Amino acid sequence: MAVKTIPNAALEQAENLLNFIGRAPSAYQATAEVAKIMSAKGFREYQLKDLTNLKRGDKGYYQKNGSAIIAFVVGDEPLENGFRIIGAHTDSPTLRIKPNAISVNESVVRLCTEVYGGGLLNSYFDRPLSLAGRCVLKSGDSFKPEVRLVDFQEPLLILPNLCIHMNREANEGVKIERQKVLLPIVALSDECEEDWLDKLLADELGCDLDSILDYDLYIYEYDKPCFVGRNKEFISAGRLDNLFSTFCCFNALAEVSDHVRPGIQIALATDHEEVGSGSKQGAASAFIRDFLEALAYGLGANRQEFLDLHDKSYMISADCAHAVHPNYAEYADPTHRPAINGGPTIKVAASQAYSTDAYSAAIFRELCAGAEVPCQLFVNRSDLRGGSTIGPITSRLVPVATVDMGMPIWGMHSIRETGGTLDVYYFDKLCRHFYSA
Repeated sequence: MAVKTIPNAALEQAENLLNFIGRAPSAYQATAEVAKIMSAKGFREYQLKDLTNLKRGDKGYYQKNGSAIIAFVVGDEPLENGFRIIGAHTDSPTLRIKPNAISVNESVVRLCTEVYGGGLLNSYFDRPLSLAGRCVLKSGDSFKPEVRLVDFQEPLLILPNLCIHMNREANEGVKIERQKVLLPIVALSDECEEDWLDKLLADELGCDLDSILDYDLYIYEYDKPCFVGRNKEFISAGRLDNLFSTFCCFNALAEVSDHVRPGIQIALATDHEEVGSGSKQGAASAFIRDFLEALAYGLGANRQEFLDLHDKSYMISADCAHAVHPNYAEYADPTHRPAINGGPTIKVAASQAYSTDAYSAAIFRELCAGAEVPCQLFVNRSDLRGGSTIGPITSRLVPVATVDMGMPIWGMHSIRETGGTLDVYYFDKLCRHFYSA
């Protein structure tokens, strides 16, 4: 069987994605990295009150709570052509550090965690782990504390497995008791102060211990993203779901922002998709609709004209999809077999867990043809329950034609997922075509 050669352009774009993921260990760093990409291409940071007197060629972005971001470019005849949106999310399944984090047992210091999202928990064991997120500090104004990002960037933690000699049935499957075993080890000590983690944060941030008010900290795998395979045909990284889509759509909008065509081009990445999107920066909140409405008013529209834009608009809800796993091929639907490096994959569900219908799928097929990239289909086996994403959630508040799609990967929700190098290239081409067609 001939082995597919990966073009240099695909390798370069995939490496850009891997580097981005390496700099984005939590939703907060991911949002900050996206803001850097947009700023470097001349995008201005806006607040809602600044969205006035907009005109063709204006471009900017808006951040919500430091973990969600939306960017826009005003193209030709925006009120006649509507919004062109690609939506993703910044968060991924992980372990979140609890507020009173320190637990000492057998002279070992551990951190108490809570499971965030539906992760493959067995993948967290016996790997070097680190911590990242944000820390909130005193500022002199109780209503405006200082927010600082923190990323330890060192193998600070580990979750050791119980050895096979003490659990001979381990390879038959082990129930993971979250409260008991998901406490990563961070140090040896007979005694440990309750503020031990605060002291660690103060040292890392170079601030006074008394200035630390609170934190949002998450665990991530320390080992860096990389290529895998004889011909570098695979990418291996944490948080492919969904930094894959986040990076590609924002990077594409930034790259083509001086050449956009009709309408108002939008790249969107919300937070908390993995836990239902029910936050002020999640897809189920009003912030997306409020921002789009403010954009329309800034272009001179009234309320009725803003509502009319919904029927002129289109959204790609971009996440990841399940590629057929060669070792578990029976879990895929017999007539829908998405393959890694097979291109963008339309996701369909009768339950409306995905927002795709025939109309939105037809438009997406045409977009793929125009971008000269292949297109695949995913439907769950009828006897297996699937997941969902921001598509149906967003379209409840912003009722526009929406297709749910994703780039096919293996090991979704593992601490380290596997995707295709060519698929990065395909999705980049699709995003660029979508924004400039």
